[in-house]
Amino acid sequence: MKKRLLQLFYVLSITSILLLFVNGCLWGLGQKEFVAVKYYDLDTPEQIVLKKVQVKFIPLDSTEPVKYKMVYRDANGQMLVDDYNKWIQPPSLLLTRYLQSAIKQDDITSETPELIISGNIFMFKIDLQKNTASLGMNYVIKTSDDDTVKIAFKNSMVLSRKFEKQGPEYFVKALSKCASELISALEKDIKKVQLRRLSEKKQPKKNQ
Repeated sequence: MKKRLLQLFYVLSITSILLLFVNGCLWGLGQKEFVAVKYYDLDTPEQIVLKKVQVKFIPLDSTEPVKYKMVYRDANGQMLVDDYNKWIQPPSLLLTRYLQSAIKQDDITSETPELIISGNIFMFKIDLQKNTASLGMNYVIKTSDDDTVKIAFKNSMVLSRKFEKQGPEYFVKALSKCASELISALEKDIKKVQLRRLSEKKQPKKNQ
């Protein structure tokens, strides 16, 4: 009798151990490996100095579907959403902050004329087929004189840069170069507006 009880005990013990082992394996198969989410920002821009003009940036708009997650276009035209590599801010806020930090304003007084810049980002693309990152933006420069706001200049451009390898850090570098080129173009346009305003002021006023 004791021998049978011992045999039964051994069988039940081994069966319990096997069940625990099998359940553990099945539970492990159902678990996904933990992957930390990484956040990225554009590179710090080199500052340009603008004298005798106040530049005010209105927060940019965006018609791009990109928000925080990086989005890639593959060879089939499919858009791939990356859940593990994200921007620290949506592109519209990234670019607004980038532009604001890139422009240093010097020799400003209460009489210094003001320029108001607004815009829309229509492209913030990472193309895996072409290994190219692209930034597209429309922007408007307005003058503000004596409480009168007028459109002084409009521009639209698409800037593209190749990336060396496919990876978030390379995408960031390429888009940062696009943003840097945007600053250079914007600087030229601001100076055009300044020269135009100076020439208009020098022109003699017509007799009423």
